[in-house]
Amino acid sequence: MTGRVSDRAMTSRSSGFELELAAETDNVPLVRHALRGLLEASGVPEERISDIALAVTEACANAVLHAYPRSRGQFEVAADLTPGRELVVRVRDHGSGMAPRVDSPGLGVGLPVMAAIADALEIDTPDGSGTLVRMTFDVAGPAS
Repeated sequence: MTGRVSDRAMTSRSSGFELELAAETDNVPLVRHALRGLLEASGVPEERISDIALAVTEACANAVLHAYPRSRGQFEVAADLTPGRELVVRVRDHGSGMAPRVDSPGLGVGLPVMAAIADALEIDTPDGSGTLVRMTFDVAGPAS
């Protein structure tokens, strides 16, 4: 893959989107922009949009900064807004998975931020490689 965005970079649906992006810092704002567009069009309050965007940005930044420490790769983001006003966001990479690193470029606050904002947070290693972060947000009102 050349460039920042893959050939099948974005699939848009009325209730969500799917993105496949190069794991580069310049692509994290693209995710945030798509997410904001979806939530604004759905009438979600600005304060809630900002909180959700922060949690999703943290998940994407983790994929970009930690998944491929010695190589290049991609990450995928899918967002689905259910009729029950629940937003489910999945951030997936196919990198080295989650493990403590002495040379970590981050401050270690991303996971606690995601956990504090999301109504549900699941972290998995599907197929034995990479990381899948699944966050669920109630967008009908403030987080409980």
